[in-house]
Amino acid sequence: MMILVLVAVLATGFACGRLGWLSFLAPVESDVVLYTLYVMVFTISVGLGAQYREGEGEKISAKALLYAFGTVAGTLLAAVPMSLFLPVSMKDAVIAASGMGWYSLSTGLVYAYSPSLSVATFVCCVSREILAIFAMPLLIKKFRRPEVVSVGGSATINSCIAAATVSGDNSIVLYGILVGSVISLFVPLLIGFLTGL
Repeated sequence: MMILVLVAVLATGFACGRLGWLSFLAPVESDVVLYTLYVMVFTISVGLGAQYREGEGEKISAKALLYAFGTVAGTLLAAVPMSLFLPVSMKDAVIAASGMGWYSLSTGLVYAYSPSLSVATFVCCVSREILAIFAMPLLIKKFRRPEVVSVGGSATINSCIAAATVSGDNSIVLYGILVGSVISLFVPLLIGFLTGL
């Protein structure tokens, strides 16, 4: 039910922006989004701090590292067969996947190598984040937290906040921050290495 509400809110917001109904909010739009994010992060971080106080955070940290490495390896391996179905070489498919959902950084890094592949990397990363935002609240009912977090790659830092808001499970945010941060470290290293081959 919450997913439907989220989709309805997204569609309504898009329609309002497209039709110019709320154009008077444009001057303060970025501030409203920023302050709303601050409140959400603060509220969730209170729960995260409590988990560390109770000793749960240390257990999560070690497990999150393993899942971060597994997510990177799984993403790169999955990109190899995708090159058979897409009009790109195996190398380019792996480079696009190496963005791991971090479209703002990876797109710029890939641009110097190939402007057209930069666009493909952007689409790949944005698609992964959108998929994570909508899939994670559903997957959290069936799978363990680290497995769910792996869906978003680097973008889990953002998408986990949405998943926690929809599902009411704040523990997923801690996994998202830890796993997403480690994965984010790989993005410039992988893209720099692969584009230099």
